Amino acid sequence: MKTGALVLGIIGGLIALLYGFAGYALGSVTGGAGLKMLSVGLPVAALIGAGIVKANPSIGAALMGIVAIALVLILGFNLFTLIPVVLLGLGAFLGFLGLQEDMRKPAQGT
Repeated sequence: MKTGALVLGIIGGLIALLYGFAGYALGSVTGGAGLKMLSVGLPVAALIGAGIVKANPSIGAALMGIVAIALVLILGFNLFTLIPVVLLGLGAFLGFLGLQEDMRKPAQGT
């Protein structure tokens, strides 16, 4: 589960980062500092969440889920945001399932 969350999170974060570069360019033209920070900051947070989902699934899944929700709130759910939002949302879901998987596993004795 956690490996699937890692893969989906990285793919979704990279696609969101490509969109973020376009948003950064738009923010440079219009002079919006907040738009520039969000357009790069959100995908980087998604990639960080995907990177730590194997070590700490709750934080990684929460980061990916927050970024997916933020993308929907900022840009809406349309053809443009469909791919990164679905990939990050599924990655967050699998990350939370990986957390459940860890809780069910009995502790190994040394």
